[in-house]
Amino acid sequence: MICLSIREKSLADILEALSKVQMAEIRLDLSPLNRAETVSVFHSKKDLIATCRITDEMSADECKKRLQWTFLASRTKKSVGKRYIDIEYDAPAEYREELIIAARRRGYKIILSYHNFKVTDSFERIAEIYNKCKELGADIVKIVTTAQSIQDCTRLLKLYTEYPGEQIVAFGMGKMARFTRILSLHLGAPFGYAALEEGKESAEGQYAYAEMEKIISKKNYPHSVNKKSLIDSIIAPASKSHSQRAILAAAWAKGKTNLYGYTPCADSEAAIELIKFLGVKVKIEKCKHLKTKVEVTSPGIEDISKSLSKVDLFTRAIKTVELSVGESGLLSRLLIPTAGQLVGKSKGVDEIKIVGKGSLNNRVLFSSTDPFSEIGMEVISHDGRLPAIIKGPIKDGNIKLSGSGGSQLISGLLMSLPLCDKNSTIEISEPSSTPYIDLTIQTLKDFGVTITNHDFYEFKIPGRQRYKPKPFYPLEGDWSGASMLFVAGAITKGVTITNLPIDSKQADEKIIDVLRGCGVEINITEYPKYLVMCGDVPCAFKEDNTKEVILGSKIELLKPKNSLQSFEFDATNSPDLFPTLVVLALKCNGVSRIKGVNRLSNKESNRAESLYTEFTKLGASIEIDGDWMIIRGGELHGGLCSSHNDHRVAMAVITAALTIKEKVYLDNLDCISKSFPDFLKNFD
Repeated sequence: MICLSIREKSLADILEALSKVQMAEIRLDLSPLNRAETVSVFHSKKDLIATCRITDEMSADECKKRLQWTFLASRTKKSVGKRYIDIEYDAPAEYREELIIAARRRGYKIILSYHNFKVTDSFERIAEIYNKCKELGADIVKIVTTAQSIQDCTRLLKLYTEYPGEQIVAFGMGKMARFTRILSLHLGAPFGYAALEEGKESAEGQYAYAEMEKIISKKNYPHSVNKKSLIDSIIAPASKSHSQRAILAAAWAKGKTNLYGYTPCADSEAAIELIKFLGVKVKIEKCKHLKTKVEVTSPGIEDISKSLSKVDLFTRAIKTVELSVGESGLLSRLLIPTAGQLVGKSKGVDEIKIVGKGSLNNRVLFSSTDPFSEIGMEVISHDGRLPAIIKGPIKDGNIKLSGSGGSQLISGLLMSLPLCDKNSTIEISEPSSTPYIDLTIQTLKDFGVTITNHDFYEFKIPGRQRYKPKPFYPLEGDWSGASMLFVAGAITKGVTITNLPIDSKQADEKIIDVLRGCGVEINITEYPKYLVMCGDVPCAFKEDNTKEVILGSKIELLKPKNSLQSFEFDATNSPDLFPTLVVLALKCNGVSRIKGVNRLSNKESNRAESLYTEFTKLGASIEIDGDWMIIRGGELHGGLCSSHNDHRVAMAVITAALTIKEKVYLDNLDCISKSFPDFLKNFD
């Protein structure tokens, strides 16, 4: 139930607010009602909480008087709603005891409250407070702290696993802790607090009543996602990570490149639309053997830059070209350094404006410490978010930057700096997501660009290089999307997936090692890439001697004969694998541990929060300790889940629902199209 926290000043405003809800907290310390007005309010048939906080301006005696006025309303024979009195647990003992005795006589339930407006206490401390409140006679213990991290939030919510949920109202204050206000209701809290409307919040992070009502309403979750089973054989889609790199590389190369094995998704389509806007010709056609071919015919990056001055520009002194990256964080970071090249080589453009859509505009894509100025670029944005204005030209240089935030900007620099006139060097501290840097370097090598990698801590980049077109370039199958399907097979009846490269630069191939460690039997058949030519297309022979192009391998995951065993895995370099691993851990015996929580905050959602929230709703036992997520395997139940507009969170919930008997509902399925539009077609 939602409890409206009423802070209005006049009796009329209080009664007006009360008429809109079933339950409310009346803040008597903030509302200067007299005795008669207080009695009038508490004659209501609505469920009410009487609250009066002792402050420097509100003495204990004055608080006690105002709270005692509420008792007078219960003398009438007219029926009233449920009544609660909320008292600070550390209020003066005599004050607290007198009010508890009087309230109980009037049929009130007792809420003893603890607030910490600075930090979140240790679990031992809040557990001690809970037990003390129960000893003092509380029916409900309210514990509210200020949370500064996901770890603070999960520590606070752990109370619901240790004590009866209906006797606890525990949540965090602050923007970081907003989700705890909703999740507490799923964990058993008898009510949660909301403001009358936006702008009238009593604490940071509080929802407006209408918004909170919408979030907990079943109407907001229209999609039943309980699938019966996984289909037996699946062809993995193209990797969007590889596709976007290859699409840009093909655009920067002068000539014709044919990308084979392409499958559309929102992020890859955004890359195609981008290069088309820049004047690159793109033709997409079906192929007999390789499904889809993307033919990219480009004048090369130098001519692209020169032609930018012919693009319709805004009629103002500073000439700007606007480039859209859709909702792709990777595309935006790959493009930012290259935008410096485009500005530098164009005589008619002063700056490039990079714009995004949807949730991308809320993500921090770069920081003030990123070394753009050291290579001649100026990047103007709002706290590292899009839209961003890029001024150049980019120039060669020796760059030092941290890799702790991920690899995408590094990949963008690696794709741009080889086009400078002189050599450059990039020095990285705390490199992370190194397999994705490897994927960038391999793609560059395929298109004729050379980078020397010294263990990911230093990169030597020769200047004056040129991208070279590739008449035949196969796109790798996607290990990220396939990893979720492998887990779906592991928790049900097995699966066979083709079109995946073995020994790939993609980080998420590690799922095979994890599954084998859990006791899953996996057979891999590697095909030679090309054996014959079908016209101008390399082909391989199947066993029945019919021609078929093989771009990867055949991986057969057998139905597990025994229960899956728990695992420990460091996902720091493969954060996209994290949702997959959470689903797997939930079906393993014992406790699994996944490292890399700190890499999850700046994705399509805060994935640590999203995964913790949605699977906790379904009954999962999850803790977060520093950089580790600790998951105890066990049965889940049905519920209402949010995708958080995050494709990987949505796919994780759908996969987990395969083994859940009760109905599981999601609010949004459209977000899946970002990386794997056909994901649901792989289920019966």
